[in-house]
Amino acid sequence: MNIAIIGSGNIATFFATKFHQGGHQIIQVISPTAENAKALASQFDSTYSTRIKELKDDADLCLLAVKDDLLQGILKEVDFKQKFLIHTAGSVTLKDLSSSSPNLGCIWCMYSINKNHLPERKNIPLIINASNETTLEIIRTLSACISTSVHSLSDDQKLRAHLAAVFANNFSNHMFTIGQDILQEEQLSFELLIPLIENTVEKLTYTSPDKLQTGPAVRNDESTIAKHLSLLKDHDDFKKIYTLLTDSIQRKYS
Repeated sequence: MNIAIIGSGNIATFFATKFHQGGHQIIQVISPTAENAKALASQFDSTYSTRIKELKDDADLCLLAVKDDLLQGILKEVDFKQKFLIHTAGSVTLKDLSSSSPNLGCIWCMYSINKNHLPERKNIPLIINASNETTLEIIRTLSACISTSVHSLSDDQKLRAHLAAVFANNFSNHMFTIGQDILQEEQLSFELLIPLIENTVEKLTYTSPDKLQTGPAVRNDESTIAKHLSLLKDHDDFKKIYTLLTDSIQRKYS
């Protein structure tokens, strides 16, 4: 299958590389930054462009791997109705893009990707859906190049999964950052927390997270909570987050 990649960032690089390794032809890369488009296209001996209107006619499938808020603008510039159109956005539904192509689908990688260190693991969850069975089968075939963990979900299910991923991954990483900031105030290294984090993640592979909650909030240890809040007296944002999470945990386990 001849595939045009629209985008040149982490997700575009990931899918283009995996599709190419699976025997599909990457015939074009389109990105507003010429240097990035050229760099990605050179990996597959394909052409590149900075203008979406220069999309090649012989592209059977177009993969839209761009920021969610750029999708609508791209779709207004080119008629995709004669092509299979696949986007990679977790928060965008088929309904949002329904007028763009009768053969519309999504392949969302439920994993944080860095194009300079592409993951090799074969069980990365891929969430797929499509406007019709033919498109869905094409996405299943493409997904098989990447992962053994492919899940066909409705738009509502996919959006709920995206929300869960934000809590479990994006927000937890922000908690790590706050932990790092707190340690650095005493010239302490974030490495102190690595074994604790690794231990929690390991336990999650065989135990439900609601069975693993520890700490002063679940113990109703008001003395320790008061000490922590005192340490955060000069960090209003951290203090608000600490209080909010403490209250949430206590309501959950009361």
